[in-house]
Amino acid sequence: MPANSQIVFDDGRLHFAALEPEPEPASLRQPRGGGGDAAPVDLPEALLEVFSWTGADQAFTSVTGGEARLKDLHVTIAALLVAHSCNVGYTPVIGAADALKYGRLSHVDQTYLRPATWRAANAKLIHCQASIPLAQVWGSSTPSCCSTRGTWMPR
Repeated sequence: MPANSQIVFDDGRLHFAALEPEPEPASLRQPRGGGGDAAPVDLPEALLEVFSWTGADQAFTSVTGGEARLKDLHVTIAALLVAHSCNVGYTPVIGAADALKYGRLSHVDQTYLRPATWRAANAKLIHCQASIPLAQVWGSSTPSCCSTRGTWMPR
């Protein structure tokens, strides 16, 4: 093996020296500086807006099959979707409103968020997306328009 000071064998174990980080390009630093054109996005508010367009929150039904009687259930669902998608747990989404209390979040998570309801909500979102003119121009993402490596190709 060629001499390399970054790699060391010690007691039959291979050790690599820590690499120095590459300098960050200015194009990456600018948006972090706060002076960018993009407005910060409030993810739960964005989800609530999408729910109002699509009704996707209605797909999250109780495991008992009964009608939901919880006030502001859509708010709890939006908070839980953010907590799960950002992998942050309940703590960042807990709030003073009844819909955002720990007990309510836990109950709705266990009772309403199941694989079947996730699939149903996804189906509503996909159906609504299909009505967007640009999505119609791009076409569907059925297997006939996908490559064998999973890359989507418009028809």
